[in-house]
Amino acid sequence: MKPYRLALPALLACSPLAAHPPTLLLMGGSYQTCSSLDADDCRADQREFPGARQQPLYRIDPAVFDDILDAGFWAARPGAPAPERIAALLRRAQQQAKGASLGAERLGEVLESADPDTWNRLLALERDLILSAFELPQLDTRGKRLVEGVRLDGDTTGHDATLFRRFVAEAAKRSPGKRPRIAFVTSASNDSFYYVDLNIGLLEQAGAEVIWWPVDAAMNAAVNGGRGCDALIPLRRELQSQLGRERVYPDLHARQAAACRDPDALAAVPEQVQGLFFDGGDQWLHRETFFAADGQPNRWLHALRAAFARGELVVSGTSAGAAIQSGTGGMVTNGLSTNALRTGAIAMRGSMPEGCERAKRCPMPLREDDLTWWHGGGFGLLGDYLIDTHVAERRRELRLITLMTDIAATPAPPLQAGIGVDETSGLLLQLQDGGMQLEALGQSGAWWFERPSPRTAAGGWSLRGHYLAPGAPLFWREGRMQAPEAAMPSDMRTADIRPGGDALQPTALRTAVWDMAGGNHAHTRLQALDFRLDVRLTPESRIWQGPHGQTGVTALELQLAPAEAD
Repeated sequence: MKPYRLALPALLACSPLAAHPPTLLLMGGSYQTCSSLDADDCRADQREFPGARQQPLYRIDPAVFDDILDAGFWAARPGAPAPERIAALLRRAQQQAKGASLGAERLGEVLESADPDTWNRLLALERDLILSAFELPQLDTRGKRLVEGVRLDGDTTGHDATLFRRFVAEAAKRSPGKRPRIAFVTSASNDSFYYVDLNIGLLEQAGAEVIWWPVDAAMNAAVNGGRGCDALIPLRRELQSQLGRERVYPDLHARQAAACRDPDALAAVPEQVQGLFFDGGDQWLHRETFFAADGQPNRWLHALRAAFARGELVVSGTSAGAAIQSGTGGMVTNGLSTNALRTGAIAMRGSMPEGCERAKRCPMPLREDDLTWWHGGGFGLLGDYLIDTHVAERRRELRLITLMTDIAATPAPPLQAGIGVDETSGLLLQLQDGGMQLEALGQSGAWWFERPSPRTAAGGWSLRGHYLAPGAPLFWREGRMQAPEAAMPSDMRTADIRPGGDALQPTALRTAVWDMAGGNHAHTRLQALDFRLDVRLTPESRIWQGPHGQTGVTALELQLAPAEAD
């Protein structure tokens, strides 16, 4: 990885020669898209989708028991129940279900009631394997797979439409006079077929000609790892805990298998499109798709990086698809801010197994919600930035800053900044004029945290942060944020310290900052376990209002210290 860490910034330095600047759009996750699988997000007049794919149904079928009980799969699962116990669970559940077609929640209840101890010893991925084997195909009267219905303009907020149309508009600058070609990747999902329909609908309705790039962890092992295309189905079980995808998605399986047999065309996709979108899920699965087993970038990532650096390819990602864009010095993989404050960040290869505390199978001595990260980082398209998502809504500000401070204490290259994007929001980054132009989009905005001071012995830190709201472009150059021209200074304020609440509650920090910016005080204090978090406006702070009531603020000082400190 080290040579690429040096080579990529050198390549980006040549970007002024390109017709377009390297451009990255980070989305904070949590779609509110109207679709036949999520009709609750639709306006009342948009909720009917005749003939479209619906939520999956399942039927316990003894014909697939042997696939579920594959000895090789379970032998590689430390601490898993013995296959004999799982077989007994399946037989009892079959008797209870009596051949009925069940929703996912009801099927889980049946399996748990059949043998609570065995079911609760299974990790989430192992449960997913079982459910995937029992999923029923959704076909029309001609035997053709039903497709998820999507209405980009059918939701109640319009923020998804704003983000996707801006992404397509940026790609269109590289495709004058015709619709831009945009590829998308669903490799962050264990079932990499599940969100294909959704992404096609979103991007087509936003104005793109859409291509599914059918790469995932199984394809990486088959094409780049030497396992071969005939191994795709067993590789899905081994690497993605999925069975029966060829039954449920016969058309998508056929397309992926055909792409597998043409590796040169598969690797050329980044050179043939103007945009590339990475869906959400688990960023480690994205990494397993674009890196070899030895941690080196594979052929697909080399092609992606080169097209991006030339300015020919706009890249975007939501949730895990944004987190994977972190620099090569570190990438967050798991954890809550509460655990971050208690134990700091822990380097760990892979994702924390979901459900491991319930199953009593967490990697010792870790807990399921511990803050973990991978020192090999992500794609690093723009340099060594650390990226997190769902930030305000999942109270991740302090996990992001904690990880920044802990990475700073390692031999990793210094982080340039930490970026935390809120849900249904985006941050557009473009390399220009020796710096980076920034523009927030969507519902709320994004945090930009500068390098923190070293951690104190008591676990505290201080740093400068900026909340970037829509409505005004900003510029980041040589470690400094240039505020928008229309922003107002933050003078004429009292020295009072106003309480800001609990920083570990959803949206609390953002709300406290917005209240301070709109009030007459320059200092707010929040609590976080045994710490206090002081946030201050500075003489350099500038404030602006976004188009939907958001507030942008630059040059905030944030300081974490033990609550008992004076």
